[in-house]
Amino acid sequence: MAVEDESIGVAVKDDRRDLEFVFNPRSVAVAGATNDPSKVGFGYMMWLMNLGFRGKIYPINPKREEILGLKAYPSIRDAPPPVDYVISNIPAPLVPRLAEDCASSGVKVLQLFTAGFSETGEEEGIRLERELTQIARRGDLRVIGPNCLGVYCPKTGLAIPGLNLPKESGPVAFLSQSGGNANELTNIGSIRGIRFSKVISYGNACDLNETDFMNYLAHDPETEIISAYIEGAKDGPGFVAALREATARKPVIMLKGGRTECGTRAVASHTGSLAGSDEIWDALCRQMGVIQVDNLDELADLLVAFLYLPRPEGRNVGVIGVGGGASVQAADDCASAGLTVPSFPAELRAELKRFTPEEGTAITNPVDTILLFTPEEFRKTIELVAAWPGIDLLIVHVVMDFTFHWPDGLKVMSDIVDSMIEAGRAIAKPMAIVLRTAGALEVWRSFLELQERCLGAGFPVFRTMGSAALAVGRYVQHPAPRGDSDD
Repeated sequence: MAVEDESIGVAVKDDRRDLEFVFNPRSVAVAGATNDPSKVGFGYMMWLMNLGFRGKIYPINPKREEILGLKAYPSIRDAPPPVDYVISNIPAPLVPRLAEDCASSGVKVLQLFTAGFSETGEEEGIRLERELTQIARRGDLRVIGPNCLGVYCPKTGLAIPGLNLPKESGPVAFLSQSGGNANELTNIGSIRGIRFSKVISYGNACDLNETDFMNYLAHDPETEIISAYIEGAKDGPGFVAALREATARKPVIMLKGGRTECGTRAVASHTGSLAGSDEIWDALCRQMGVIQVDNLDELADLLVAFLYLPRPEGRNVGVIGVGGGASVQAADDCASAGLTVPSFPAELRAELKRFTPEEGTAITNPVDTILLFTPEEFRKTIELVAAWPGIDLLIVHVVMDFTFHWPDGLKVMSDIVDSMIEAGRAIAKPMAIVLRTAGALEVWRSFLELQERCLGAGFPVFRTMGSAALAVGRYVQHPAPRGDSDD
């Protein structure tokens, strides 16, 4: 079936949910490939090779015979068929000719890192993007971009710019109008235990857009959680329908760009999009069950909660840690996030009092205890609190810097973390861990090691009590999607 796109006067093939070829190409050609490490054309070659792209890689450069040990070709027309996916790093004025070559050579996808199109707001850039779109649609060529990083798909080895992109796949998809945000979240994810099925940076969206990709991800069996950074929608009704379909099947977490007047101006100059009404967007998200976040850190925190925290039966939380001020702040953070911090009954307080020193502690909820320095008693504290039926989950917090200057401070902290993990395994309720640190270099190294240990044991880790409470609160309040599917 074909529909008429009135904006360019070209019939468009209506196959927007059939995008497997985007993520599973047999070969990738890099137009503008080079041996110069300072150029992005070198970067894309290296990223594909380092991630282990499973198909053929063809460097395209008329001035070179070999690039990074691979035979180079003067043009797409000269590369051995089939060439399924082309990455463009060439100047914008040369892109229409590249698109013609792709269309005549049977290329399925042209992904444009190249910028200088409608996002400039200039007449020439707008004209070039329109010409590109006309060529692509006449030739049955799908376009990602311009002005984007493209696709990161660990399963097939498609890569975007990034340091040490994980080769392991995971259940999270990230759809991003911003290349910078796509790059940053993949890097955050590599440290925080988040693994991706697909990351899609789509830029100006002159052809494939947020509606196409949201439709695809809603039905993708490799994606269990959809996250997105959206500035504006090309097709409002289509995007609403795609969002309705996605939220019925999977959690959808959204970061909206352009929610303020300044942000709206920035959006227009970034990808040429119209940000739309903030009030309408909020109403849409509430109606659809979309979870909104305010920045990438909140998005990463919420993904960690979804990935590592079993769903609690309710929102009553027991908080255990050290520090009076920290405990008071923890109670406030939890309440602000929609969690309840119920007072312990007399029987539980009596049990805790039997082995908890009176000086400098509190055995209400939150529990302020120094027993974390005696791992067996710290573990017993966690188990007793978890056994009380009045709570549904626990948040346990420690400040790593406290032991840093001790002769064996790092070992002490390691023992504390081990006791938390052992207790978490012994109890029947979900538990989140907060490892607080001011960020001294030596402590930060230890933090990364201990965070990895906790994640490996299946426990979510957060940097602050506030971030933990906010992520857990949003997670607990979000109903699980129905998950009904005709796939």
